[in-house]
Amino acid sequence: MNNQSNQLNVLFSADDNYAQHLGAAMYSLLVTNKDFEKINIYIVDNEISKENKEKLFVIVRDFSKAKLHLIDFSTWKKKLQLNMPWDISISRYARLYIADMLPIEIERVIYLDCDMIICDSLTALWNIDFKQNVIAAVQDAVSDEIKTSVGMHANQPYFNAGMLLIDLNIWRKQKVGDKCLKFIELKKGSVVHHDQGVLNGVLNNLWRKVDLKYNLMTIHFFFNLNQINKYYRNHSNFYLEKEIEQAKKEPTIIHYTPSFTTRPWVDKCKHPLKDKYWLSIANTPWKGTPPQKDKSNWYEKIINWRYRNNLLY
Repeated sequence: MNNQSNQLNVLFSADDNYAQHLGAAMYSLLVTNKDFEKINIYIVDNEISKENKEKLFVIVRDFSKAKLHLIDFSTWKKKLQLNMPWDISISRYARLYIADMLPIEIERVIYLDCDMIICDSLTALWNIDFKQNVIAAVQDAVSDEIKTSVGMHANQPYFNAGMLLIDLNIWRKQKVGDKCLKFIELKKGSVVHHDQGVLNGVLNNLWRKVDLKYNLMTIHFFFNLNQINKYYRNHSNFYLEKEIEQAKKEPTIIHYTPSFTTRPWVDKCKHPLKDKYWLSIANTPWKGTPPQKDKSNWYEKIINWRYRNNLLY
């Protein structure tokens, strides 16, 4: 990794709806990674408002080692040939163009979703040996049907794309971005789990599994290992129970995925670590913003309550 070992490169992708959460993630990243000599934050800008862009720059202003770079997504998203309903932001598809978006001299980068809070230094993750793999990621629990829909076998591990440590040299050499676009075309523009499904379909034998603490998802606070395997009918080797418990005690990155509760910025969120989101927000220009109203219907609330209280599994 030559002279870039103490220069951290991180990429986020957001639209205006997620600008506040991006701000929280950015602040948590900067305050926990002061040991790096330089931090480059790249943001793929999918129509973030001028006001919110200014707020993002205010956050970085207090950290002398950090520099914020904006990348206009308008050109890139025109290349997407998609045919599916939108239950996520199209901004997430920016991951597929990452090698073309970033300067050629950037050899590795950490991609992070905006619904994350960084709780500890990323130094150990940043310096991981890829072992000839394209990416390093955290394993996710999904059904066999989801795996087979993207060409995987049931016993193969499937990764969550919310945190990706990417070797851009190998990514470029193997033309992963082009392969992803061809995969979408092969699936006629409709892929389960959207860009995450695409990346698993293309990279299913080309990724290194890292500790769960680098992408601790909400499901692990409500389900134990046995319940996860039963709920998803998982047939691949997952994390051990003791590894899950250790990640919960000392998470490096919390990923507020919507599993049986709302997100921290929504009223009545049941996530046990939701306060970490609001502690980060309190140090940004979004300080004082109230939680959003929970728009879940009564049926969703009942089902989520039953899962959280182990009445269904």
